[in-house]
This record gives sequence, structure tokens and C-alpha cells, in this order.
Amino acid sequence: MISFGNESFSLIVKKHLVISIGTKTPSIKMETKMETGVPSRIQGEIFPPKPILFGVLNITNDSFSDGGKYLHEDLALAKAKSLREEGADVIDIGAQSSNVKAGPISEEVEWDRMKEVISELKKEKVRISIDTFRPYVIRKALEAGVDYINNIRGFVDPESLDLLKGSNKQSTKYVAMFSQDHSIKASESSDLKPETVVPLALEFFRERTKTFESLGLADHLILDPGMGFFLSPDYKVSFAVLSKITEILSEFPNLMVSVTKKSFLGNALGGLPVEDRIIPTAISETYLWSKGVPMIRTHSPKSFLLAMKTWEMSHGVYGPQRELQERSD
Repeated sequence: MISFGNESFSLIVKKHLVISIGTKTPSIKMETKMETGVPSRIQGEIFPPKPILFGVLNITNDSFSDGGKYLHEDLALAKAKSLREEGADVIDIGAQSSNVKAGPISEEVEWDRMKEVISELKKEKVRISIDTFRPYVIRKALEAGVDYINNIRGFVDPESLDLLKGSNKQSTKYVAMFSQDHSIKASESSDLKPETVVPLALEFFRERTKTFESLGLADHLILDPGMGFFLSPDYKVSFAVLSKITEILSEFPNLMVSVTKKSFLGNALGGLPVEDRIIPTAISETYLWSKGVPMIRTHSPKSFLLAMKTWEMSHGVYGPQRELQERSD
């Protein structure tokens, strides 16, 4: 048995007696032939459905990738439109940056930055996710009828959980993210290691699942393993999560993952600046989709979709089959 990565195949060596007749000097020789049990790819094989894509809209002045670009309402709405045209299913709006060097703003300013954008997008029946950890903003977002609350702290504070108790009649879904300390932003220090990160993330997911079950919201819970500085400045920690994504999905299939332009990609590849992380991002997102991750949060839906379609066509899968598999939530 020979193994390559996650695949293995048998190698059978057979010896055949070959007799040559009709020549001046008849000969007898042994020929060795190798037969392999390598599974052949079937043209048109079925891939996972297209994931739900959360397009990132940062209405901040200090986000690591695009801080300051969309603070004005008209620019934010134009960006939301662009993300939708690229293929985003949900617009994920954040107004308080969580990067390592970000400074805090008041909860009132955070809400003021996004409320009119939410109102306009609601008029267009756009699905909206609000990226916030503050109870005040969570309450305002629920009152506005958003579709998702995306919480980097994972709803670990009692005040946020109290807000959810009365929301089980709403269709809103809740993204609870794992991080190394459940704080309000990413950190440049961490005790997580490649060998400990997945067991600890799974432990957190189990605890969150029990909590949401107690609230009658188990079917509203989406889990996020966190990546980049949310886990550790050591890029191997984030790649450990990627390498074990099938194991995570086997227990928690309702998963959203965001690798988009994150630090671990740049650090692993020799210190790539943010603007040069588009290709590593698309490759990582394609890998996640191929493993069955149902939701991906991204700055560039178009780059991912082009990568996904290229991968499919390279395996004999074309448009009409894909259209039959569109994922809905």
C-alpha cells in the first residue's frame, strides 16, 4: 500500500513469462508489470454545493484591508452593490474594527455608521449580517430585522445571551466565533499551538451548542473556528485548523470560515502585504469549499467563484450541473 496525502493505492507487481518464437535464436525472458489500484477521477464528478458567500463591508477607519474607504453612506452602498454583483449572498457589515491595532469607538458611533446602510439594503431585500460583539448594537440590529449576527467573542457575555432569549421567534442566525481569548479584537500573543487549537475549538463549539440549545436556538447557531491573529501570530496554528477542517465539519457541519486576506497567509508566504494575498485567499477558500464548508466570508466573492468554477471545469463539471446545486439557507 502506498499513500499520498489522504489517498492510498495498492501496487501489484506481476511477472510474466515471454517466449519469442520465429527468430533465429528463440528467447525466453521475464517481464515485470506493475498494476495500480489508483482510483480514477470520474468526469463530471459531483462537488459540494456553492457555499453561502458573506461579502465583507467594513465601515471603519482602521480595518486591516480597507479601513477608511467606506465610511460615507454612498460609498458603503456602492461597495455593497459591487459585492452582490460579484456573487455575495449576504453583506457582512462591520463598523468596529477588530484588527490588532484597531482603536475602540463608542457603541453609538458603531451603530450610527451602519444604520442607514442597513435600512437601504433592507429596502432592496438584501440579506444582511452584522459583525459586532456589543449588546447595544446586537439589540439594534435585531430590531432592524437583520439576518445574521456575527460575533467575534462567540456570545460569551451574559448580556448578549439575554438579548437572544427573546429572539427565538425570529429567523436571525448567530455566528459564534472561537478565538484564543474571546476578547474584543485579535491579539499578537497566544498560548494556542498547532496541536492544541482544534481540540480547544471543538470544546468551545460543544459548550456553545449546549448554551444555544438551552435558549431554544440550536438550529440558529453557526460556528466559526476563527483564523489569523484571532488564533495566534504563528501561521501554523491557522493551517492546523485548515488541515483538520473535515474533522471539525464531521461534528459541526454548520460552519462559516473566514480566511480572507488574513495575516497567516501573508506570514506563511514570506511576509506578503495585504494586497498580495488575493491568490492565497482564493486557493484557501477553494480548498474549504471542496471539503464541504457551507459558508465562507470573503472580501472577494468573484475571485473565489472564478477559482471554484475553474476547479470544477478541470474535473469535467460545467455550468448547468452547478446551477442545480445552489445552496440556500
